[in-house]
Amino acid sequence: MNIFNAQMAGRGSMELGKSMMAIVIILSILSGCTAPPDKVDPAVLEALETGDFRYLDLSGLNLANTNFDGTNWTNANASGSDLSGSDFGVVDFTYADLSEANMNEGFFLGANFFSADIAFSEMKYSNFFYSSLIFANLSHTIAFESDFESANFENADMTESNFRDSVFKNSNLHLIKASNAGFRGVVFDGANMTYADLNFADLTDASLKGVDLQFSDLTGAIVDGTDFSGAVWHYTVCPDGTNSGEGRDCF
Repeated sequence: MNIFNAQMAGRGSMELGKSMMAIVIILSILSGCTAPPDKVDPAVLEALETGDFRYLDLSGLNLANTNFDGTNWTNANASGSDLSGSDFGVVDFTYADLSEANMNEGFFLGANFFSADIAFSEMKYSNFFYSSLIFANLSHTIAFESDFESANFENADMTESNFRDSVFKNSNLHLIKASNAGFRGVVFDGANMTYADLNFADLTDASLKGVDLQFSDLTGAIVDGTDFSGAVWHYTVCPDGTNSGEGRDCF
């Protein structure tokens, strides 16, 4: 699927998105979610027109159901904000603070979250096709039934997060830190999970068909009903603490 065709399909125009953003901000102000109108940062209002949200303080704002496709949120602070149902196709969130944000039912196709802080956020039923989350902090997030197909999570921190019934097909999970993470019913088919820290992760009923697990650590992982058919094992630490060595698997 072409990333830009997918992004545009069924989406409103950017101008309509800008109008919706302005309406949402105004409603947030009137409902007492932000400072009084005379204290609203003029830079925020300007960003609604330019799409440039870099370094802005957007914490606690209601930005739900809005089109932000193609905008720039580098180093923005959106902690605790409501971003649910909004479109963020190909948005740059480099070093952004999205901690404790509501990102449920969001559309983040091709978005860049390099070193972004997404800890303690909710991202249930969301779409992260082809997104880049390299070095992102996703610890303690809740992301039920979200789609991360072909996403890049290299060096991401997913410690104690819950991704129940989500999809990570063909994703890059090299060097992830995912100890005590919940992956019940998750589909990882074809993913790269080399050097992954999966200590005590819950992989119950997960599908890891054809997954590359070389040098990964599954110490204490729960693997009841897990499908490892076609997985690649090479010096992988097994759930019982033993090492698969060369040419052997954990089972």
